[in-house]
Amino acid sequence: MAYPLFSSASTEINAIPAGKLPTFISSYKNEFQTGVVEVDFHNHSGHHLLFARGELVNVYRHAGNMERLDPASWFQSIDTSRGKAYLRALALTPQAVRLVKILLEQAGVPSAPLPGNTNLEGQFQAWIKHPAPALAHIRWPNAESLALLPGDGGPPHYTLFISANQILHSAGGMMALYGWKEPCKAVSLLNSEAHTPAWDEYLLHYSFSWMTGHLLERLVNLTGPTLVNTIAREINFAAAAHGWNISIAGANVTDQTIFSSPVEAADVYSRLFEILFRHIDMMVGADLLAVLMRESALHLSRPCRSVLQEYLLITPV
Repeated sequence: MAYPLFSSASTEINAIPAGKLPTFISSYKNEFQTGVVEVDFHNHSGHHLLFARGELVNVYRHAGNMERLDPASWFQSIDTSRGKAYLRALALTPQAVRLVKILLEQAGVPSAPLPGNTNLEGQFQAWIKHPAPALAHIRWPNAESLALLPGDGGPPHYTLFISANQILHSAGGMMALYGWKEPCKAVSLLNSEAHTPAWDEYLLHYSFSWMTGHLLERLVNLTGPTLVNTIAREINFAAAAHGWNISIAGANVTDQTIFSSPVEAADVYSRLFEILFRHIDMMVGADLLAVLMRESALHLSRPCRSVLQEYLLITPV
């Protein structure tokens, strides 16, 4: 297949008869699958289809470089009747799909072997000091991993480790990476300052989740939990009514929605922020709301503040 992802995973490649690809894609949708489907037409290009709960949210075409396509018109742009297609599917979590987007959109970032006097743990200690969020991509002969680094010295937020017999998802755990008994073949660091759509989507997701949780936590201290629970119920109702896989319990935000673009993400987050800000305004007043918002935004990294200002017009000052 062209540009296979995570080639060490023991995932079957299926030969799809001419004209039958739409049927296979429909079955993936009907089963509400989340993950990536690779499709190769043997015409020197491959496609990566990203699904979230059965919805096709992104399509990428690899033919020399990576091109992001409109999912709604993807089937119209290809001819599935001329020959076989080869399909490979990998089930992932929504968090891992976000990382795969980043990886695909920065496919041209070169990788390199570890320096001769550095082990993987030492390399991560250096990466963690990077000021901006970044995605580390590590490859061994028979395994591969992604680790999302928040920047400014923070520990990894999420790690994905894939080998022939296991796919491990972790909220930042590094045991699988450090314990793998093979020499590291290549590493690369994908910087959020590249300002790709995938990075903007992730930074909007993180900023929304962190700011919402932080503001609700501050409100609990100011007003008690009863009013905060009222806000959470209204946000949860609005999210459920629109089919957004976002929920709040207390001050904890769970966002498993994968969007097709940062503009779509910003539209959803702005609607939910509107509910939150309206309630806070009624509870503590506009002046204190402005102080709390500024306080929350200033805790975020510079790339996060940048996307908040660009897409949601929220500034820390």
